[in-house]
Amino acid sequence: MKKFFKHWLFTDKKLSPQQLLDIGYLVVSLPLIAVIKLPMIIYLLFFFILIFRDKKLSNIALVGVALFGLFMIILSLFGELNLAGLSRLKIFVEAILYLLILAVTLQRLTKNINFYQIISPILILAISLFFFDSIAMLLYVVFEIFILLWLILAFTMGAGFKESLNMAIRMYLLSLPWVIVLFIFFPRISFEHASYGFRGDGIFRAGHDGTMFTDDRAMRVLSKRVVMEVSFKDKQIPPSNRLYFRGSVLYQKRGNRWLPLPVYLKRAFSPSQIAPKDSYDYAKDKIEYNVVLYPTYKRWIYMLDLPIKAPIGGYIDADFSVTYKGGVRDKLSYNATSALNYRYGKVIRRVILGEALKANKNLAPKTYQKAKEIKKKFKNPKDRLKAIIEFFKSQKLVYSTSPKGLDKKRVTDSFLFKSKQGYCVHFADAFTLMSRFVGIPARIVTGYRGFSQNSIKNYLLIREMDAHAWVEVYIDKSWLRIDPSLLASSSIQDSSVQIVNNKKEPLIQTQNTNRATLYYLYIKYTIESWILNYSHYRQMTLLNRFKSDTKFALIFVLSLIGIVVLIILLYIYFTKTPCKDIGVCEISPLLKKLAKRGFVKGEQESISALLKRYASSLDDDSIIRQIDELYIRCRYDDDIKACKQLREKIKEIK
Repeated sequence: MKKFFKHWLFTDKKLSPQQLLDIGYLVVSLPLIAVIKLPMIIYLLFFFILIFRDKKLSNIALVGVALFGLFMIILSLFGELNLAGLSRLKIFVEAILYLLILAVTLQRLTKNINFYQIISPILILAISLFFFDSIAMLLYVVFEIFILLWLILAFTMGAGFKESLNMAIRMYLLSLPWVIVLFIFFPRISFEHASYGFRGDGIFRAGHDGTMFTDDRAMRVLSKRVVMEVSFKDKQIPPSNRLYFRGSVLYQKRGNRWLPLPVYLKRAFSPSQIAPKDSYDYAKDKIEYNVVLYPTYKRWIYMLDLPIKAPIGGYIDADFSVTYKGGVRDKLSYNATSALNYRYGKVIRRVILGEALKANKNLAPKTYQKAKEIKKKFKNPKDRLKAIIEFFKSQKLVYSTSPKGLDKKRVTDSFLFKSKQGYCVHFADAFTLMSRFVGIPARIVTGYRGFSQNSIKNYLLIREMDAHAWVEVYIDKSWLRIDPSLLASSSIQDSSVQIVNNKKEPLIQTQNTNRATLYYLYIKYTIESWILNYSHYRQMTLLNRFKSDTKFALIFVLSLIGIVVLIILLYIYFTKTPCKDIGVCEISPLLKKLAKRGFVKGEQESISALLKRYASSLDDDSIIRQIDELYIRCRYDDDIKACKQLREKIKEIK
């Protein structure tokens, strides 16, 4: 390949059709190395060894290569090569890709070219779109399309490097305005349940599994990996004390583990995409937003308290947890609606309240004794709740993601009375048990906390380290959210958490995301939302806003005009006739200077004669004579060094 490029770049001679095809294969196949399985990589290495042999393979050898390739395909798809596997589009496309690679390599080994081999780079490019979902891949696809256009022109024109490149740039620029217009306005089909598209993020994020531990297995994720990206439609991000993204709801404590209710107990109403109106007393300050949730391989999807409308494929249950059918196995983008001001729980079954009161005093005897004192002293549930809050404050509890000295057998008592160090799971566990001991139904909610410092404009970033647990208590026939972690008096300053004690933001905050990183993620998210995920819904939203918002329509039209003007200017620049005579090109700046001084070159006058005429008017003509000599050597002797010296001498003339 190095020989090909050296031949093409420096001699500007045309390459053979097979060499052009080889370059095309190389460009479109590079991203696929990341997705094809090891046996197929071995097959490709074997193919490259064969391709560098000058001898043409015999028919028997070709059959052997074909059988070896089929064997490698079977190994690559082993365990998935069945009717169930092929029913999944990704596996089906992967199998088609392997067969295409096999067909292309066999055809290449025959050293013959047919129509299918010519179009196969385009087919490979199209197939690669099923495996990747990233800005980098988007840019690479744009690059690939340009290279393929370039190669096609080089083949059809029979041109060399420079000529075909120039033509490819011009055609590419001319096509861009049409591409932009068609992309924005061409009708899109809505595939609400489609599971295909760009795929490439093989890393899954840590998601809650519907349980919570308080011992060494406790949820303690300090990774800065992005788990959710949220954009709010009204451009206004709610305050930090409203940014609780609800996940699973837990009732039952078994040892050091909290569990949800069994399904048959939990279901007060059948799971629904829209929460039934009788499931809440009121829901005000509704907010619409979009969430991009990265793969967790768990069934929970996260919505702000209180979820009102789940995305298609999502279901709200009686505890207002939202689950997604089949689990989040691919990057999921969904629109959701929540109420920031709400009250719910008036209608609730006794069995649920009974489960929210169960507490084993043997798991936390000291906590139980303290709760008995509070229960005896206060009769009203509200007063008991206030007493619990005051007790937590009085204990001077420290928020730490690496608590020390916790007794695994008595985690709650150890946290409250001895170690006094813990993080959200320990605060939530202790507060829930103490609430139950005093007769207040309580449950734990796990999810994520958002923080305003990790936002830009209407964009909010949620990371794995923002995983959180809080408590809901049943007071006055409604569930009330309480975050016991906020009752910590201080924190051990580590790389992840800090306590902020002020009137504006009395919150536990995770470490700020670097602003440059946040801006990068915001731009990346915006591009992905409006280009990679430009759906029928987004298209209709854009068109409706175009019709209703005059200012937006004007900016939109002016932006399109600006893009078209820029493309036209670039087109003019690349269509300028290049200077074919290097000597004339180098001396042209001097000719312009002389023209301004009244020395204009005559129609029949040579450049050397003009220089001599100008030199005769000078007292010292040495520099002009040097320029004349260098010009002759540059133009007629193709002396590159003289051309460079000529350029420098001309700069000396002011």
